[in-house]
Amino acid sequence: MSESRRLLTRFDLLCLGVNAVVGSSVFLFPGRLAGHLGSASPLAYALTAVLLAPVALCFAEAASEHDRAGGPALYAHAEFGPDWGFAIGWLCWITMIVSWAAVANGIASYLPGAADNPFIGKAVACLAIGSFGALNWRGVRLGAWTTDFFTVAKLIPIALIALAGAHALPAWRPEAPPEGWRPLGAACFLAYFAYQGFETVPVPAGEARDPKRDVPFAVLAALGGSAILYILVQIAALSLVPGLAASERPLADAAAVLMGPWGAALVTAGAVISMTGYVAGSALGGPRYLVALAEEGHLPKSLAEAHPRFGTPSASILWSTGFALLAALMLDFNGLVDFSNVVIGAQFLSTCAVVLRRRARRARSVRSKARGALIPLAGIAATVWLGAQGGWAQVAASAAVLGAGFAVRAWARAFVRKSVA
Repeated sequence: MSESRRLLTRFDLLCLGVNAVVGSSVFLFPGRLAGHLGSASPLAYALTAVLLAPVALCFAEAASEHDRAGGPALYAHAEFGPDWGFAIGWLCWITMIVSWAAVANGIASYLPGAADNPFIGKAVACLAIGSFGALNWRGVRLGAWTTDFFTVAKLIPIALIALAGAHALPAWRPEAPPEGWRPLGAACFLAYFAYQGFETVPVPAGEARDPKRDVPFAVLAALGGSAILYILVQIAALSLVPGLAASERPLADAAAVLMGPWGAALVTAGAVISMTGYVAGSALGGPRYLVALAEEGHLPKSLAEAHPRFGTPSASILWSTGFALLAALMLDFNGLVDFSNVVIGAQFLSTCAVVLRRRARRARSVRSKARGALIPLAGIAATVWLGAQGGWAQVAASAAVLGAGFAVRAWARAFVRKSVA
């Protein structure tokens, strides 16, 4: 990537990570978590953040050694070979497309008069996907500025709720649920989905100004900052909404108690901004997975070629936007959590395994090898435990998607060979 095309700053990368993590979950999950753990529900966010910390450290370490697009797919290819790299890259791209489309469908649920009209809902989703796809096709700076704007804008109402949580923190007294701690796994499974997004920070590394320093910082800051925000918001919701577990719009209800009707309206607007911002971030990061796969020779090279005027991977953006539009017409938000958690788990396991293997190869003694294995093994164990809280149906679906990906790669290679001949 030419230095003239390296336009993303540390702030851009941080906003990309925070925007990807703090999406729709913060508005939807407080009631669900309270239903699982009651007053102890903030502990699910805290425990899951601790479990994911070694995973984030592995991403930061792997990112510090690369300055190209691709993220976990690039790391897997470099360490385990092209087949493994393609598998992870394909799953990354599919996950981004599905999440992009599903969250775009959720925007209408917060718009007056649109929640009960499927046609309007689909129209809003397609408009959001198409608009941000066009912005990112026009230039990476436009896409980054848009993501930065939505990230800052959506954090304003959430931060107000978080401040109320900080005020209520000294009085918070978590108690075990009546049925004991058995629901903890299900609560952490929800929190696991809520934290996803920090792994997308390295994806556009090929367009970052100082990727080997800025990407690791943004990965760790996105996870840590989001954890603090989630915990405080959950405490605020518990203190402000007595029937939190039954609330369908928990943060809007909390804001209504805290600030009156205008506060509820502010948080509702924040929900729309948050999901719209997630769509904007997906439009920026999603196509870069195809770029990485094309650069490694898995898919046609045209997907990695920069637009002669705008410098963006225009073909990858068009294909990604098109598939997201198709998915938006076919899918809704339901079922996304389980599927996404399984597919994300493959990325986490792969990146931790990459770091584990690199450290073992560089270690000069058995003792240093054992010390070096602690963080990646902790990340692997945490990912396995969190993923085990889901079901096997999503594993089967992920396997089918992966098989389809290898079929696409075989077709693409055969098409290229035929064209050359």
